[in-house]
Amino acid sequence: MVEHSVVAEDLAKLYPGGVWGVRRVSFRVRRGSVAVLLGPNGAGKTTTIGILATLLRPTRGRAEVLGMDVVRDASRVRRAIALCPQDVSPDGNWSPLEAVTGFLYTRGLDLSTARREARRWLEELDLWGVRDRPCTQLSGGQRKRVMVAATLATGAEVMFLDEPTAGLDVEGRYKVWRALRRVVRDGATILMTTHMMDEASMVSDHVVLIARGVVVAEGRVDDLVSKLPYRYRVVAKGVRNKQLSGLPTVELGDRVIVYAESRSEAFSIASGIEAESVSVDPVDLEDAYMYLTQGVKKCA
Repeated sequence: MVEHSVVAEDLAKLYPGGVWGVRRVSFRVRRGSVAVLLGPNGAGKTTTIGILATLLRPTRGRAEVLGMDVVRDASRVRRAIALCPQDVSPDGNWSPLEAVTGFLYTRGLDLSTARREARRWLEELDLWGVRDRPCTQLSGGQRKRVMVAATLATGAEVMFLDEPTAGLDVEGRYKVWRALRRVVRDGATILMTTHMMDEASMVSDHVVLIARGVVVAEGRVDDLVSKLPYRYRVVAKGVRNKQLSGLPTVELGDRVIVYAESRSEAFSIASGIEAESVSVDPVDLEDAYMYLTQGVKKCA
């Protein structure tokens, strides 16, 4: 049994017209875990998923899923995985029960098993109450959860989900997160993409930070945050003075983030800032992402 369900080594994809989808992507996903590919729109997350799911052929590099090469063994990889693309939606004329059952049936499950698994995952994602309603009558968030349910119901060893909670409200996101953790507890491996820092912190066992087509860091959330040389941040809104010379800052228009190595230093900085409001908090994954991908400048 392979230790890592997904392995990417120096992946690159050049699209027609000379546009690089990804330039240098390497990471590993341990079997039975949730890994999150985290980065802004255009970072290369969807391209990476496309390569791993055998939809795209890499220009350079190699990748394996369950020990199988995604190019040489593409047909075997497809039988072992499930994919939930970012913009997919169920047929509007189908009900959620029909959509999930039909999807499972086309993957080779007998009708009785397909119906049983469809019910299990529609219940898990709080969709059983609308199981017979045409998908055209569902909200966008409900339709998204139908597709997530169909993916999880496959029982595939490896599942790829591209922005599975995009467009969902807070309650809907928590339902998806709970379902993902349940699948992993049952032994599956999940690689999902997101641009939301709180989602990556909440659901992941492993985070891969990607920016401009390059993986810049990976590890557990705590490991990534520990790479910061700062422990606290001061957020000042409506700053009226600029006495921040020499301090590590990120400027956001009328707001400034100032980083400090200790709590006492953070409160000392905060007390010297004239602003509409000032807060002090421990650094988190968002700060680590900004630092590792863009750096933090010293204020002049």
